[in-house]
Amino acid sequence: MEPILVPGPPTEAFNKHRRISDLVKKQVEHFQHIEDRLPDNVRASLPQLPQLDVVTENEAASYISAMTSYLLSRPKPKQAAKKPVAMKPPAPVRPSQPLALAAAAAPTGKKAPTEKKSAARKKSAKKKETFAAKKSLSAKASTRTKAKKSSSKRKK
Repeated sequence: MEPILVPGPPTEAFNKHRRISDLVKKQVEHFQHIEDRLPDNVRASLPQLPQLDVVTENEAASYISAMTSYLLSRPKPKQAAKKPVAMKPPAPVRPSQPLALAAAAAPTGKKAPTEKKSAARKKSAKKKETFAAKKSLSAKASTRTKAKKSSSKRKK
């Protein structure tokens, strides 16, 4: 496989006197937060740490370099030995009844026997009557009775 050639940064990419960008400023702030938590004797042992605000790219580069080299040179804390965790055995799987497939139940070309519907299914359930429905039914009934009375009076 051929190596991929990556061009280096142009010479004008780094300007020692240029003000730092917001990204570099945030990186410096993070390192300053770590520096504030260091003990005084450790801070004194780091001579390259600036005492004033970091303003230019050159100051930021030297500060970031000093903090990074210190952080990487520290001995890593030993982790406590982990105790083995006892695992519970998996729950046994209960055998269940196999599912009957519809395709296996009825061979192709023949219809499967249909079940007879029970009498309870054939009966339709009565609908609940609301107050408005009752009122309209009573109004219809009263008009029918009035019509019957008037027709009976005419016949006499």
